[in-house]
Amino acid sequence: MADLIGPQAYAWWVPTLGAALLLAVAGWYTWVLLSTRRDRVAEAPVMGLDRRATYAQAVATTLQRYRAEELDLRALHLELARTMRAFASERIGRDVSSWTRADVATFDPTRQIGELLAVWEEPSFARRSDAEAEEAAARAGEVIRSW
Repeated sequence: MADLIGPQAYAWWVPTLGAALLLAVAGWYTWVLLSTRRDRVAEAPVMGLDRRATYAQAVATTLQRYRAEELDLRALHLELARTMRAFASERIGRDVSSWTRADVATFDPTRQIGELLAVWEEPSFARRSDAEAEEAAARAGEVIRSW
């Protein structure tokens, strides 16, 4: 009968190479995660008074159209939401026209536009609403002036 030989130990370089490969993979993942990471909130571009006045005028024009009965309450809120999304796009530096209100609120440091869009969702999509047109336009103008 042949003599049985016990298990042989690995050479010293095998576990060392395995540990080095694991460290290299961990370093690679760390580098990829850190180098491709974006800041959630970028610094908002500076907006001049003339640009703010343009958006304020758009809100005023929308309200005038509502008063002249060219728009109903639903259309008023939809138009105000479109104007405020255009304003937010310029302030944030990204096109937010298709973002949810929660996404807009995440990038708006004041959270005011997200709140407006949330309040305007009901009159924008309801058959009947108790929303106030004057108040909606006033709040939109306030956000344009303050942010």
